[in-house]
Amino acid sequence: MSAPNPGRQSPDPENQSESQQGTTANEPNKQGGAPSLDHAKEASDEQKSKLSSNPIHPLAEAAAEKTSKK
Repeated sequence: MSAPNPGRQSPDPENQSESQQGTTANEPNKQGGAPSLDHAKEASDEQKSKLSSNPIHPLAEAAAEKTSKK
């Protein structure tokens, strides 16, 4: 069963304008993508190098004072 008011159909490829022909929908793998993994790995390693290996909780000192026997 067809729709009572069908929508517009795309023109044939030879009749399409440049903007219609230039879409990358036909080539989904050539649309570009995420930045190179080498740069991302370097940035991640740089961030990790700035972290301390075992950070002290802000309230750890206060908790130790409260629970210590003086």
